[in-house]
Amino acid sequence: MSADLESHLRAAMRDETVRVTAGPNLAGAVRERFRRHRRRRRAAVGAAVAVLVVVSSAGLTLARSGADTAEIRPARPSPATATAPVAVTTPVGTPTPVTVTTGAAGTAFPPSSGRDVGGVGVTWLPAGTSSAGPSAAALSPFTPGALAYRSNFQMMAGGRVGFVAVTAQWGNVPTLAAVEDDMRAAQPQRTFARTTVRGRSALLTRMDAKEEFSLVWIERDGLVLSVAAGTPASEDDMRRVAEELTVGSRPHVDPTVDRAVRAALAQVFTGGTSTERTLAAVENGEQLAPGLERYRAQHPGLARTLRVTVHGVAPRDAAHAVALISLTYTDPTMPLLGARGDSVPDRDRPAAYDALAVLVRTGEGWQVSRDTFCQLSLGVCPLATTRPSPAAAPSTSPPS
Repeated sequence: MSADLESHLRAAMRDETVRVTAGPNLAGAVRERFRRHRRRRRAAVGAAVAVLVVVSSAGLTLARSGADTAEIRPARPSPATATAPVAVTTPVGTPTPVTVTTGAAGTAFPPSSGRDVGGVGVTWLPAGTSSAGPSAAALSPFTPGALAYRSNFQMMAGGRVGFVAVTAQWGNVPTLAAVEDDMRAAQPQRTFARTTVRGRSALLTRMDAKEEFSLVWIERDGLVLSVAAGTPASEDDMRRVAEELTVGSRPHVDPTVDRAVRAALAQVFTGGTSTERTLAAVENGEQLAPGLERYRAQHPGLARTLRVTVHGVAPRDAAHAVALISLTYTDPTMPLLGARGDSVPDRDRPAAYDALAVLVRTGEGWQVSRDTFCQLSLGVCPLATTRPSPAAAPSTSPPS
């Protein structure tokens, strides 16, 4: 380009811009425009990331006009891609679910985590959740005369304490309609609706006054499952816990332990057995002889007719087991607290009630725990027996 042409162009540009004046805050306006564009870019990126997080972690929920909400969840891992059981070492409260092969035998859960609920694995819990202790056997809330396993987890948010509880019952399983009828009778304040969990028909229950809700379903023949929760845990949390459960096999009871537990219960709760032999199967029972003699003299019908039926035995650990039992007797002098049947039963007819008995392995073998015996034989034990003083020999039984 020649020097004359460059000079001509510069002169023309000056002539065209001479009438343009800059405002007093031109530099500030330029900077604000740049910031505005930057904020818009960040907002767009943040929205895209949020969408990705929601889609990947919780699935999409699409509402169609005039139709029910359609939920689209992430695909579950194919069984073919999860071939080996994974030891669960992720601490309770980790927001990311632990991948465990469904029904994998030998999957290891920390004993104190409570994540093994009678062979059912709890592989996901809401963040901030802690275990209330190992899973424990209890009376089934679904079937009379059945054992269930239950684990409790707790959480706190915003100054409020919430919970998640998982229950598994193996054995004779009623229909879902029968479960609903029993639950309605026991808790008339609870509302019920039908839903679907893990591809199976389920009950969705609510107790609005307590801000609690639960899911109950029959996982397969011989297994009823329930997941319950209370705020600040949400219904979505509860559903995710249920969806992420893994189902293994029914807990195995060593036949030797089973026989020993049943024999100890029969020895303690069979009428006509001598005081010495009865208390030989009770933890620290030798101290209770005077009370048992007096008790039997006051209630001769019970001393003669008492019988026990053992419905099931479940180990808690190497030194403790739990048994679901029914006690029957005929004695008009006995209080009938907890008796099944009519509210005012005929005391000349056999009375029966269910109880959960704890047994302990001591140096003498398997024995009925002192606490269980005292609770089922009211009046035999001194009042201080179930709350020993520091100087007294403590019972080896955990709370029943």
